[in-house]
Amino acid sequence: MKILQVSDGSTKSRYADRVLRDLPDWFGIEEALQDYVAGVADLPFWAAMVKEECVGFVAVKIHHGHTGDLYVLGIMKDYQGQGIGRKLLDSADAFFVEQGCKYVIVETLDESARSEPYDKTRQFYLKAGFEPLVTLPELWDEHNPCLIMIKQL
Repeated sequence: MKILQVSDGSTKSRYADRVLRDLPDWFGIEEALQDYVAGVADLPFWAAMVKEECVGFVAVKIHHGHTGDLYVLGIMKDYQGQGIGRKLLDSADAFFVEQGCKYVIVETLDESARSEPYDKTRQFYLKAGFEPLVTLPELWDEHNPCLIMIKQL
């Protein structure tokens, strides 16, 4: 497995589409999935490659010149728990530091929504050094309260 930075927008979108469709417990809303697939095309993007296939990726943004944002991250189900997500986060963190960022944020589903897949997601981010910052129930909708987590670089 190797991590590659990808610059071609159509390749980013193709990789994101493939990975996110393998994750319906997280990305089961078609409109949101399509928004992510389109959104990654113009963002910094790293792909986890096994042989010639993308099995995971991360796309990032920077806010206000000092806060990195994990726009979307996904690892195909069969490849989860093998350290791929950690390696993708390491690539994103190195980029953020290089760009002068002080913090990294990520949005995920708050624990009040009671979702086993998202319980695993929050545990992944906690293990990677993120802490809960604020829950914004009005950001997505009342059934999907958004938890913003933060990590200092």
